[in-house]
Amino acid sequence: MVDNLETLDDLEEEDGSPTMAIAAIVGAALVAGAVAFVVRRRQEPPPPEPVMMAGRGWERARDLAFNEERAQATRDFLVEKVLPELKPALLGILEEVEDMIDDGFRRAEKAIKSL
Repeated sequence: MVDNLETLDDLEEEDGSPTMAIAAIVGAALVAGAVAFVVRRRQEPPPPEPVMMAGRGWERARDLAFNEERAQATRDFLVEKVLPELKPALLGILEEVEDMIDDGFRRAEKAIKSL
């Protein structure tokens, strides 16, 4: 029955229904998918232990964060670039706070005098 098949059309003609050809294609696809899944599953290495992974991560973070050269470069950047730009804004905020405090003390003095 299957010996003389050359194409899918021959399969349909022999049985008389196209569902046999569709079933053969779907079955082959499922088998290929299952084989690919099993092969890939075997190739994946086991996940590293969380303790080892955390230790390596901490070492890398410590090396990046606590490097003396980087700390000095950060200090230099803050002093040379950021502080001069923030200085006028900080002084403006300080003046506003001072005005608010003075206004509060004036109100408190008026309240005490009106007693």
